[in-house]
Amino acid sequence: MNLSGPVTHKPTFMFQNLRRHMMGGLTLAALTMLPVKGMAFGAAGSSMRVLEQTSSPAGHIYYCANQPEACLRYGEGLVKLTPATWQTLVTINSHVNSQIQPVEDGPVDSWQPYVTQGDCEDYALTKQRELLRAGWPSDSLLITTAYLPDGVYHAVLVVRTNKGEFVLDNLNPAILPWQSVGYRWNKRQAVGNPQVWQRIAGAPQNATPRPVAGLRGAN
Repeated sequence: MNLSGPVTHKPTFMFQNLRRHMMGGLTLAALTMLPVKGMAFGAAGSSMRVLEQTSSPAGHIYYCANQPEACLRYGEGLVKLTPATWQTLVTINSHVNSQIQPVEDGPVDSWQPYVTQGDCEDYALTKQRELLRAGWPSDSLLITTAYLPDGVYHAVLVVRTNKGEFVLDNLNPAILPWQSVGYRWNKRQAVGNPQVWQRIAGAPQNATPRPVAGLRGAN
C-alpha cells in the first residue's frame, strides 16, 4: 500500500510522532479513560445495520477521482481491539482534532485530508488515512455521515472492531460507541468497496441538503 504518492497536501501528521502528543493538558494515559469505563474492552458491542446501496456524497466522488489510490481496498475484516490499538485510536483522533482549524468549505464541498483548515469530512479523511498508513484494513475504517440534533449535516470516521463500532469525531474528544452518539445516522462507505456507499437503517431516503458542521471544534 502506498498512500504517500500523489497527495495534494504533504502529510504533516506522521504516525511515529503522535505518541508524544498531548491535548488540553491530558496525557495519553488519561485520554484512554475518556469512554465509559469498561466499554472499550468489555462485552462486544453492536454494529450499525446497513441497507441498500445509495448515492455517494459528491465530495467523496471528486476526492476518489483526484486521489484514486486513497479509495482502494486495503485489507479486510475487523480490527482487534487491544490496549495498543485503542491507544492508537485515541492518539490519532486527538492529534488530528487539534491540528485542523474548523472552517466551512463555502459553495463547493471539498473533501481533502491533511489540511490546516477544514470541515468535518477533512477531519474524518485525515484520520482514515493515518490509520491506513498504520496498517489498519480499509474494511474497518468507514467514513459515515449523519445529522446532528439541530439538523446540521455531519461526517465522522466509524471504526469497526471486534468489540463494536466506535466514532472518531471532530466535535467530541472522546471516542464513543456509535449507539452512544446522539446523531441521526445517514449513510456510510460499504465494507469491501470504499467507493460504494450504503444507507444506514433509519436514515431518510430522500434528505434535503443541510448545512455542514464546519465551524465547530471538539469541546
